[in-house]
Amino acid sequence: MKKIGVLIGLWAIGLIAYCQDTLTLDEAIVLALKQNPNILLDQNGIEYAKATNSWAAAGRLPTVSLNGIYNRSVVDLNQKLSNGTEIIRNGVNNSVINVNGQFSYRLYNGKKIYIIKKRLDLQEELAGIGLQQDVNQTAYDVISKYIAINRLQKQRNAILETISFFEERVRLSKSRFEIGTAAKNDYLQSQVDLNVQRASELNLINNIELAKMDLNKVLARDPFTKFMVQDILIPSELPTKESMMQAIDSTNPNIIALKFNQKILDQLAAEIKTQQIPSLFANATASFNKNSSTAGFNLFTQQYGPQAGLSISFPIFNGPIVKQQLNANRIQREAQDIQIENVKQNLLSIAALAYQNFDNAKSQIALEEQNLEVIKEHNSISMERFRKASITTVELRQAQLNLVEAQNRIINARYTLAQSIAQVGFVMGILGK
Repeated sequence: MKKIGVLIGLWAIGLIAYCQDTLTLDEAIVLALKQNPNILLDQNGIEYAKATNSWAAAGRLPTVSLNGIYNRSVVDLNQKLSNGTEIIRNGVNNSVINVNGQFSYRLYNGKKIYIIKKRLDLQEELAGIGLQQDVNQTAYDVISKYIAINRLQKQRNAILETISFFEERVRLSKSRFEIGTAAKNDYLQSQVDLNVQRASELNLINNIELAKMDLNKVLARDPFTKFMVQDILIPSELPTKESMMQAIDSTNPNIIALKFNQKILDQLAAEIKTQQIPSLFANATASFNKNSSTAGFNLFTQQYGPQAGLSISFPIFNGPIVKQQLNANRIQREAQDIQIENVKQNLLSIAALAYQNFDNAKSQIALEEQNLEVIKEHNSISMERFRKASITTVELRQAQLNLVEAQNRIINARYTLAQSIAQVGFVMGILGK
């Protein structure tokens, strides 16, 4: 009956696994980039930057307006003229019609229009770089959380394997106690050790579910969505340190964004300087004016026709304001320089740790893979000797614990290896591409 129960339990676990969709790492990254709210906001920001970038926004197009006025009034008139004529009349009707169209075009202002347009172009490009920043960060978050789930799953698989050894030890200890060849304390200790391993498995199951909820959050979906993860292929080598350092300046979106901010500040400085340059405008109007009155000196006037000309505006006194704005711009520019160096140093620190951890993890894996084979063989021999009552429970217990520790060490080393690769990819700004 016990064997039947175990088979039913294994079948149930297999059915649950079968019912859960397997989520590959590539699928997780694609899903995150498609649904993550930060990515969606960045895409909206790109559309906004495109919508606000035009020659019209830069001021290149002329301004044209049409204005119209119509007034009608009824007044009492009392008017004395210089020739002695006196007009007194009540209920005088007056009407005024004024229609005019105005045209104005900036002919010159120190290339201010082109400076503004270039700034708008840079701002549009910066919006795209902001998207790259979040793509790189989101992909890194997905990779980190995915390999963390993978590590926990491997730890659980390993502990399930060791639990079978602990169960065998309990069975043998109980048998030896019942026939009187061993103390009850050995049996109780083996049961305690088994329960410790089972408790560890329960903690791992809980941690796996929590890690999956954390990944679901990044994927912007229901945190209770069930899925399985796959093993991932881990490259055996990292990019050279020289190519990594070159990528920080050329492909890392955080550094590129800061450099674009500097370019935008340079354009703003040039734009501020144009405030001290005269502006030349071409102006034209076409108007129609009609005034009529039923009494008074002027009974009817009507004027219409076009008018054209040039106007020029000289800034007389705005030096202090321009100087203040340029000084503020310079301070912002210097702050960008400091921030670039700070971000670069942080990225180099992350990369240095990643390279060191990668090399150490590779050495550990090579050693632990050999060590694990030895420990497995030692555990198998110890179990056989325990069956023959040629070693104590304490000796077998130590052999089993050595197996647990060795399995955890190699799993953690492989996780460190994968995490180091993800960190270098993040520093280079190539994740999610």
